[in-house]
Amino acid sequence: IEAAIRVMKSGRLHRYNTVGDEIAEAALLEEEFAQTMGAKYCLAVASGGYAITTALRATGVGHGDQVLTNAFTLAPVPGAIASVGAKPVYVGVNDGLVIDLIDLRAKIAKATAKVLLLSHMRGHICDMNELMSICGAAGVTVIEDCAHTMGATWQTVPSGRFGLFGCYSTQTYKHINSGEGGLLIT
Repeated sequence: IEAAIRVMKSGRLHRYNTVGDEIAEAALLEEEFAQTMGAKYCLAVASGGYAITTALRATGVGHGDQVLTNAFTLAPVPGAIASVGAKPVYVGVNDGLVIDLIDLRAKIAKATAKVLLLSHMRGHICDMNELMSICGAAGVTVIEDCAHTMGATWQTVPSGRFGLFGCYSTQTYKHINSGEGGLLIT
C-alpha cells in the first residue's frame, strides 16, 4: 500500500514517465517477477488475456491457424485464440481436471496445430514432463496459462517455466491483485 501511495503522490503513473535514471515501478515489477520465476524476461501487460494474446502473436499464430487448448478453461483463453484469428482445437481433461495426455496425443496426430495453449486450471498441474515430451516430439510449442497457478510447481519447477511463455493474471481474484493486469515471462 505504501508503494502505491508513493507512486500516486509522485504523479508519475506511466511506465515512461520517469526522471533521470529513475527506474519505473512497472520495470521494477518486471525485473522482480522474472527473477522470482527464474525467467530471463518479464513483460507487464493490461491483463492475463493480453499476456496470452501477446504470446500467441510472438509464436507466429495467425489467421486460420489451429491452436490446441484444454477444454476446461475460462473465456480469456479461447478469446485470445480468436483475437489472433486462430481456431481452438479442444483437448479433453481427465478426472484430475488436467489436460488428458492421451487425447492430446490423438489431437496432435489429427490437427495441424503447432501451439498448445495449456491452461493450468484451479491450481491443478498435469504431468509436465510427459506433456513436454509429447509436444517436443511433435514440434508443438507450449504456452502456459498460469492464471490459477502462480507460485505452484511441478517437481520443483514453477508453472510457466516449462513452455516458451508463461502467462499470468493479476486480476482482482488472482494470487497477486492489481485490479486488472497480467505478466508474461520467457
